[in-house]
Amino acid sequence: MTHARTLSVMAATATFLTACNFGGSSTPASTDSVTIVLNTASAKLPYVGKFTQQGAQLAAEEINKAGGVNAGGKKYQVKLEALDNGLSPTIAIDNVKKAVSEKAVAIIDDGYTANDTYQTAAAAGIPILIDYDTNAELIDVSRRPNVYRIAPPDDAMAAHLATYLAPRHLNLALVHDDSDYGKDGSKQLTDAFAKASIQLAPNVELPSSGIGFAAQALQVKQSGATGVLLWGRAPTIAQYIKDFRQGGGSAALFGGPTVEDPIVRTQNADHPEYIEGLTYSSFRITTEGGPIAWNAFRKKYEDHNFNNGGPDFKVGVKAKDKRDVVQPPDWQLFPYDMVYLVKAALEKANTVDTSGNKLIDALNGVQIKSGNGDNRGWTKDTHEGVVDDDIYFAAFSDMKFEPVQDDPLSKSLPPIDQE
Repeated sequence: MTHARTLSVMAATATFLTACNFGGSSTPASTDSVTIVLNTASAKLPYVGKFTQQGAQLAAEEINKAGGVNAGGKKYQVKLEALDNGLSPTIAIDNVKKAVSEKAVAIIDDGYTANDTYQTAAAAGIPILIDYDTNAELIDVSRRPNVYRIAPPDDAMAAHLATYLAPRHLNLALVHDDSDYGKDGSKQLTDAFAKASIQLAPNVELPSSGIGFAAQALQVKQSGATGVLLWGRAPTIAQYIKDFRQGGGSAALFGGPTVEDPIVRTQNADHPEYIEGLTYSSFRITTEGGPIAWNAFRKKYEDHNFNNGGPDFKVGVKAKDKRDVVQPPDWQLFPYDMVYLVKAALEKANTVDTSGNKLIDALNGVQIKSGNGDNRGWTKDTHEGVVDDDIYFAAFSDMKFEPVQDDPLSKSLPPIDQE
């Protein structure tokens, strides 16, 4: 079993490196390159693996074309290595051990197994940079000083959701999966709504291994809930929405950023009405300065033709005008920024040696300009890269999402083209 798993991971890695044209395979970083490992569940969560690879690759190619990383009087090219963690702590630990053995300088991680791997990485002075999992408890500078994130945290999104939904006087149910991510969402939402004197009932937990949730959907329907909060990994949430709507559930649906994953729409493609009005909390894509920087980033992404030789990733559904709906490269911003932050930290530390927490110390003080124009960086006391004030709400209409108009920040944001 272990041998087969190792072969499959190595095959995926070799394919990715060939696609990136960065050369090399599963060999230690050469004297003229630095390795950043991408540790994601790319088979089980393909969208996450895809946006992590695309964003990181775009930044790495730009850096390499501009001359690379300048540290210790030498120039280093950035090399990426993709490993699939399969959402398995055991595989993820093996991946991190591999990163350590290859003297990788950083790990860009979906976050779902970071609680199991951070100690192995920390022993080698390697930072883990989370670009997806919003579990609030993952970021703790005292317990996990080598773990950083660029993604909106659960506690902040829960507080914003409570403020946004309280005036609606809905009877709210909570549905979450049994992952650490889902359980943290349940805790943060329950606490936030309790402060607004709102009880979330029923509170239903879905097994991540489940293939159907008709019984749980019926429980929520029979409760009389007029609104349902959804928190979990995208495949589970996609199936629950389908079962809830097929079972006659008509309550308004609200969720977190995982509902933007294309699988939520493709799994419900035969019934677009199931998704209509689904509202979720996430990070603002453009900044106070407007969409100019974001548009420039999107053009670079589209010019690269990552998606089967095309500019955009097709969600797999069509709008009412029969045109393909495409997914804008919003989440790609995070791994893109992370590669540039690692470059800045290596150059500040003036070494590619991670021992003695040299790179971690340097990361606690560098700042870059994000692909969307934001200032991006971390400090010793703050390892969150998305501030609470940058959280907005979007709702699906005709299989595309757009900022809601009943929230001040969201209303101020421009819509993002998705056709």
